Amino acid sequence: MTDYGFKLSKPGYDIKTCAVKDQVINSERNSLKIWMAGSNNISVSEFTGFAGTGEGYFEVNHSLGYAPFFITFFKLKHSTKIWLQDSLDQSMLATNFIHGESYTDTTKLHAHIYVNGNNLAAWTGKVYYYILIDKAMI
Repeated sequence: MTDYGFKLSKPGYDIKTCAVKDQVINSERNSLKIWMAGSNNISVSEFTGFAGTGEGYFEVNHSLGYAPFFITFFKLKHSTKIWLQDSLDQSMLATNFIHGESYTDTTKLHAHIYVNGNNLAAWTGKVYYYILIDKAMI
């Protein structure tokens, strides 16, 4: 077994020591492979309480011709936390939140951060992404 690659274990299993049967993804096995990976900053505008404010976008071309499987993580307002897509960071105030979401289509991965927070100033978030494919389909 190599000491690098992409592995994801089932809940409750340590990825460093668990058996392959307890892994969801293992790049050494016949499974989805990483087609593209990267990260990008997302500039989020100031939230003023009006539609279209407190938002930021990022897109990356994957050129596959179909909507592939993907995993995204977001670094939102609080730099010590990394969030999975569609998670809500409600640590500002009980009624305020920051949300990171993403989706793919036949040509691009789209990532979006938006906020609902009282007079939240402009800031920069970050998205980390993996686009995964079955190489037999290419």
